[in-house]
Parts: sequence; C-alpha cells; structure tokens
Amino acid sequence: MSRIRGSPQSGYTQLLEGSNLVTARAVNLDCHHKHCYHIAKAIRGMNAEEAVGYLEDVVQKKRAIPYQRRSRKGRGGNTMAGHRKGKMGPGKFPNKASKEFIKLINSAMDNARQRYDTIDPEDMVITHVAAHRGQVAKNWRPRARGRATPSNHYQVNLEIFLEFFEEDEEESREEEF
Repeated sequence: MSRIRGSPQSGYTQLLEGSNLVTARAVNLDCHHKHCYHIAKAIRGMNAEEAVGYLEDVVQKKRAIPYQRRSRKGRGGNTMAGHRKGKMGPGKFPNKASKEFIKLINSAMDNARQRYDTIDPEDMVITHVAAHRGQVAKNWRPRARGRATPSNHYQVNLEIFLEFFEEDEEESREEEF
C-alpha cells in the first residue's frame, strides 16, 4: 500500500504481517510533524518499555532527541537546534510530541495485553513507527487595510507496530550481525 502525496489516506502505511504483532494509531494530533518525525526515528527498533522511559526523560529535559534531518549548513538547511552535551550533535526536547508518543506506545501495549496472554508487552520491539501529515485546518487571519493571510493548522497522524520475537529468534538475529 503506497501513499499518494498530497491526499490523505486511511489505514496503515505498511502491510500487517507477523505472528506476534500489535498496532496503534493516532489521527489528527496537534503536534509538529517535524518533531514527530525525529522522535519516530529515535525510538524505532527500541524496546517498548525502554522507549517510554527515554521519552519520559525527554519530557523532563534529561535526554534530548537528535535532530538529524536538514542538518546541512546554508540557506534553508538549518535544523534550528543547538548542539547538546555528549556526542549527539543538534537536538531538542519536544515535550508535546513526546507525550503523544508515550500515549501511543501505552495504547499499543494495552492492545498486546488484550490480544496475547503469554506475551509481556514491555518486551515487545518497535518494528515500525511513522509520522505523516494529517489534515490541514484552513483559516484566514484578518490583517490591516482589509487584507487577510492564511492561518493553516497542520496536524499529524502517527502509527506504531510492536512485535514480539521469541528468545531463539533474538539469538539468531544477534548472530547475523
């Protein structure tokens, strides 16, 4: 299933394949798409419990989210994010988006608790997470001398897949790398 640029699509962007797979979606959230993109890139491949702990540290401003996209110098390529301590480089503390991701991960873990009795949701791995632009609420802001400028409100759609891998599968995956 591919996404058509410029028009909203319903449903997930990936095919739902996997034996121990749970999903969760959040639609039309009031968050910046850029912050959600960077958070999604940072938590992809993490353990669910580990990701929630990391995002709670971001909310408390203990750890930052690395901002890597558009990091080149020059006109139009600045991340507008200062460098943080350590070897991370540019980063920020996106508070509102981090709280939405915590809710989304907790929702996916609740889905796992309802669906599977034998699996511990905290041990599930985030295999897919995406942040896509949602609907745009178009408005006009009145200005001086009878003019008006657009005041568009951009929203974001989030989706996450959690998957549980067996113990012997994890060992075979580690041997491959």
